[in-house]
This record gives sequence, structure tokens and C-alpha cells, in this order.
Amino acid sequence: MADPVDEFANIPQETLLELGRLSLRLSRNDKTRRPFLKQIKEISPNYQLPGDQQVEDLRAELEERRAKDDAERKGREITERLERQRAGLIDGTLLSGRKFDDATVKEIEEKVMTKYGISDYEAGAKLYLSDFKPPPDKKPTTTGSWTFPDIPGLTEDPAKAARDAAHSIIDEFRR
Repeated sequence: MADPVDEFANIPQETLLELGRLSLRLSRNDKTRRPFLKQIKEISPNYQLPGDQQVEDLRAELEERRAKDDAERKGREITERLERQRAGLIDGTLLSGRKFDDATVKEIEEKVMTKYGISDYEAGAKLYLSDFKPPPDKKPTTTGSWTFPDIPGLTEDPAKAARDAAHSIIDEFRR
């Protein structure tokens, strides 16, 4: 880079004076001070920023570091939670008494969690059970037939019988 004195030798003094005034205005304005001083630091690396700007730079750097640490901590917490949930699926503690082998857990991850964008093994396992596994074969506890309730006076006056039945149930609740 050429000597600064030689660099500005051909520029009129009035122009240099006006540029100096503009530079002062930029450096004193709250909105333009920081970017202006950063640009000066870019073209003149040896320029030492004023103390208030150094403090602001340090605060910004600390805030950035704190945000990065928080993001890393949250990422670790999420990873640990997912690992606990995955282990809970395998040992049967996540879904009451339902154990899954490694192949099934991998299938839950691939077919359900990835497809639906779920980051929760419990929800993924419930969806997997509802979508990919038939319900267990249980014998029905009741038959398919139904009997009409026996309410006295229902055939003679249905409205009165229904009111009387409702009043008796309400009285029973009150007791």
C-alpha cells in the first residue's frame, strides 16, 4: 500500500475536510458507528477500535459463545432423552410391559419416526403398533347381542317412564 500522505496528495483540501466531517458524523451516530468502525478496521487492520466498541465486541462474542453452548447443551439433552427412550423400548419400561427387539426399534425409526418427522420413541412406537401390528387376539368380553333395559311403564307411557328413571338415578347420585 502506498504511503497515506502520497495517496491523498492530489485530493483538494476541501474534499478531505468534507470527508473528515462525514467520517465524524458516521462515527458519532448510534446507527452507523459500529459498522463504520468495523469497515475502518477492515481497511486498516492496525487501527485500534475505541474502548466502547471493544467492550461491545467482547459482549457480542460472549453472547455468541453462550448461545452456542446452550445449543450444544440442548442437543446433548435431546440425544440423552432419545437414548433413554430407545433403551426403554427395548427393556419394556417406556410402554407398560411392551418390549421391542433391536430390529423392531430400527423399523420404528425408519417406518414411523422418519416418515412422520417424530423425534419421540414413545409416540413412534404407539404409531407403529397402531399401523403395522394387528391388535392382540383377545376374546370379546361381551356378546354381539343386546337386551333392552327393563323399565317399568315403558310401553304404556315412554316419556313418563324415562323421566321417572332419570329422577331415580339423580336421587341415587345425590345420596
